[in-house]
Amino acid sequence: MPRKGLSAKRRVSELRESEVRFRSLSALSADVYWEQDEQLRFTSVAGASSTEFEPGRGESLLGKKRWESDYINLTEANWSAHRALLEARRPFRDLELCRYDAAGRKIWIRVSGEPVFDASGAFKGYRGIARNFTERRRAEELRELEHAVTRILSEAESASAGLQAVFRAVCETEGWECGRYFRLDEQARVLRFADGWSVADAAVERFVEMSRHRVFHPGEGLSGLAWQTGQPLWSVDVTQDPRTGSGWSKTVPHGIGIHGAFVFPVVLHGKTMGVFNFASRKPREPEEQLVQAITAIGRQIGQFLQRRQADEQRRTLEAQLRQAQKMQAIGTLATGMAHEFNNVLRAILANVELARMDIASGRPVRTSIEEIDKAGRRARDFVQRILGFARPQAPQRRRLAPGEIVQEAVRLMRATLPPRIQLVVEIGPDTPEVLADATQVHQLLVNLCTNACQAMEGRSGIVVVRLSDTTLSAAETRRMPGLQPGRFAQLSVTDSGIGIDPAIRDRIFDPFFSTKRVSEGTGLGLAVVNGIVQAHEGFIDLESRPGEGATFHVYLPAAQETSAHGVGDEASVPAHGRGRRVLFLDDNEELVSALVQTLSRQGFRVNGYTVPEAALDAVRAEPQTYDLIVSDYKMPGMSGLDVARELSRIRPDLPVIIISGYVDDELQRAARELGVRRLLHKLHTLDELVEVIDQLTADSGAR
Repeated sequence: MPRKGLSAKRRVSELRESEVRFRSLSALSADVYWEQDEQLRFTSVAGASSTEFEPGRGESLLGKKRWESDYINLTEANWSAHRALLEARRPFRDLELCRYDAAGRKIWIRVSGEPVFDASGAFKGYRGIARNFTERRRAEELRELEHAVTRILSEAESASAGLQAVFRAVCETEGWECGRYFRLDEQARVLRFADGWSVADAAVERFVEMSRHRVFHPGEGLSGLAWQTGQPLWSVDVTQDPRTGSGWSKTVPHGIGIHGAFVFPVVLHGKTMGVFNFASRKPREPEEQLVQAITAIGRQIGQFLQRRQADEQRRTLEAQLRQAQKMQAIGTLATGMAHEFNNVLRAILANVELARMDIASGRPVRTSIEEIDKAGRRARDFVQRILGFARPQAPQRRRLAPGEIVQEAVRLMRATLPPRIQLVVEIGPDTPEVLADATQVHQLLVNLCTNACQAMEGRSGIVVVRLSDTTLSAAETRRMPGLQPGRFAQLSVTDSGIGIDPAIRDRIFDPFFSTKRVSEGTGLGLAVVNGIVQAHEGFIDLESRPGEGATFHVYLPAAQETSAHGVGDEASVPAHGRGRRVLFLDDNEELVSALVQTLSRQGFRVNGYTVPEAALDAVRAEPQTYDLIVSDYKMPGMSGLDVARELSRIRPDLPVIIISGYVDDELQRAARELGVRRLLHKLHTLDELVEVIDQLTADSGAR
């Protein structure tokens, strides 16, 4: 018995020494050795040097079943299949498990095990090993993410769709709650929100929505700092990070529960295009592998955005070309119609002038004639505006009352405004006359009203148009470049819309700059307004606050006081005609008849022709008979320029006036080259035509 007891004690001691040696060796191994009892609960976990376990991790597993731990990659169905295998007492190999460590990083382990039976064959549990393969799996994950991003960007139908898919892929793979992209606005030198994505979480969705109005200056917040340095930045907790400052970047995330953040610039060819910003509810420790992978992904995104930007520019140019071609077609049609309409109007106005000469002032019918004259002139100006919109031409500034232009523009605007928008007009009684092009002032007001309506963004609102008399002092004009102190007509357009962000205030008049979607505007409306104001030696000013609407003030200098020439004054035969010979050529017979009579009553001797060849034959027959030739520009078979060219061969010193319904730079150049003395618009008044004829014939001397 003593010998047996001694032998048993020796065996126990040897077993303990063996177990100590086993645990010592397992502690030096990269693998974790584990054992489970008959209930599949952990009874032993050894291998403390493994990075799978932070301090206390092994002890936390004791007494638990494997599926009771915090692994994230297996579903309930996966665990059910694994439990079925264990109940069958079968070995298993390479079960992959994933979880987050205390720092928020993913840990991947691969587990293998086999059942344990005693000498009698009774089941005693499982034992096996667990090996950490996080580094290799992370490399595979990040390669898969890069490939996924490549595929997403190659298949994306738009920049927004591509960015949304990239956000989702990165967030779902890396465990971030949201991603945002801030595009670099090179002119304003700020970062502006361009796109974003978030998980289905109301607070995080609100965080992304609040970011839409966020602007970062260089060095401001993590995004501004990443832009400034050109380097990726990681913040374990933005609410505790001094780099986020003390404003929005700290208070808003704190209120919503955002902590971890990873920010990296999108750089292409050494130039920063924007900044990506990913955020998480959990604090996140930096990870070098992710930084390297995201740098490569950032280059892909930069190339993608550059291609999309080029595509967008190409589509914009194509749309502008189509619009230009459409406007060219409309212009051609409008020019042809206006030519015919102008001839009718000129005949009407000429006959009105004849009737005015025949009827003494004070007769009742004289009032009706004056009304016909006013209506004809309004129709004439209306045709001119149609031509101005269809085919822009050199401005023709004349003395005019801006109130009439405002009233006409408002009449047209009311017909196109949606019912939800109320248009209010206030015209002051003492508004001064201005020296302006009526068509351009009309376009200026229409553009401002259109911009005001679009500022409502589909909501109900009010647009107020005010025209008033104002006097600006030297102190007031100091901030208005180009203006001199004095009297002005002030045109103001106020809306109750969303207002204008101070960050873009200096850019709103830039051509093609727009905050609207592509389908809502071209970015040219306010640029055209600014160009018109400058051409009229005026100034445009803006008052606005975000959410409180906007007011544009246009200041046009008052015209200098001169003696008025009354259109409705009773005409008498002036002495300035003095029998000078004028040849009038136009293909419209009614107009020729009316103008011949009118000019004859003004003291001229007039011969009228409707066929260019007949007019030229008359000049050839008696080249010294005529003091001046007045010709229409657009006639069948021969233009006014052709007539002027032929006349220069017959008699080079003979003054020629050409009248056209459309006067552009090319026509003016061609007329100068042929020696045409004056190029008049068809819509000039008869008095102006008489004045020009009298001046040119006086210069050449009576025949």
